Amino acid sequence: MDLTFLQPLYETSTPVASLYINTSRDAEDTEHAVRVRWDKARDALRDRGIDEATLDAMETVVGATEGIPGPHGQVVYAAGGKVLLDSPVSEPPQDHYVRVGTLPDPLPALAAEGRHVPHALAVVDSIGADLIAEYADGRTVTRRIEGEDKPVHKVREGGYHHKQMQRAADEQIGHNLDAVAEALAELADRSGAEVVAVAGETSVRGDLVQRLPERVRERVVELESGSRASGSEASPLEEELDEHLERQADEHVRDAVEAFQRGDSDGSSAEGLDSIVHALQRGQVETLLWSEGFPGAERKLWIGPSGEQIALNAQELRDMGVSDPIEEEAGPALVRSVSTTGADLVRVPGQRLAPEDGLAAVLRFAT
Repeated sequence: MDLTFLQPLYETSTPVASLYINTSRDAEDTEHAVRVRWDKARDALRDRGIDEATLDAMETVVGATEGIPGPHGQVVYAAGGKVLLDSPVSEPPQDHYVRVGTLPDPLPALAAEGRHVPHALAVVDSIGADLIAEYADGRTVTRRIEGEDKPVHKVREGGYHHKQMQRAADEQIGHNLDAVAEALAELADRSGAEVVAVAGETSVRGDLVQRLPERVRERVVELESGSRASGSEASPLEEELDEHLERQADEHVRDAVEAFQRGDSDGSSAEGLDSIVHALQRGQVETLLWSEGFPGAERKLWIGPSGEQIALNAQELRDMGVSDPIEEEAGPALVRSVSTTGADLVRVPGQRLAPEDGLAAVLRFAT
């Protein structure tokens, strides 16, 4: 998982409020329920020292997820009277979770999202397409492309005029698909989509794929489910897409575990909290493998102003020139270092890998 989207959270020197809240609208009177949860969360954040300006800024975005169906949550991070980041989360908490600290705490939301894969989806027909892209941070962007609907239907009869009509239909469908391909490629690039799914009319799916740039086409999977036609909402499109995303996530885990195991022979891997911290200090970590149920998440580390300033004790940081080291929980401190040093995070099921302290790393260069 690419955590660079978290970097804006670390550009403030004031305490950060972290909120993870259930904003589901899958039952009666849900608006009231969300409001009650937020009121309790606001009181808890105020008790922990968050100022009213920051709380007011958070209130403007909390619950702004009305268009998302089914159970879901929302994460909001704020400091200094501003919202730093807010995003929907597919798995909601039971109620809400708050934290105030020098660093934000994205761990509960990252754990709830599981092994998230950014992706884009196009449901296409001869006239246009419905597009959706989901970013690494959970944000979704939707677009609808509507081309000309006349002429797009070919005629079966023979004759010169009918052939002209068929050519005109082919040309119009081609123009429509060009517009879809351009929009889909833009969404895929902006979202960093690892999977680009194409669904809809069988007769035009392949044509759309061929119009995509090679950099996008190599990430394409074609889905058999899904249609723009009215009444198609009950199709198993979501389940089919989820299967591809799960396979992609499993591939990430497999690749990371194999790279870690290969590194045993040449010193390009590390495990255990102490070794990982020292590797992060050197900007050496390429991928951090975080075993589910990491037992050291609540251990204490020491941090300085920048992401590579992370240490097992305060004296280590003083030796690095940090005048005022701050003690912080290991979990948020490690996530900051991973995000700000450009490393990836892969959450690994315990049965796939059980490293010391629940942490392992693939290194950019051997120790």
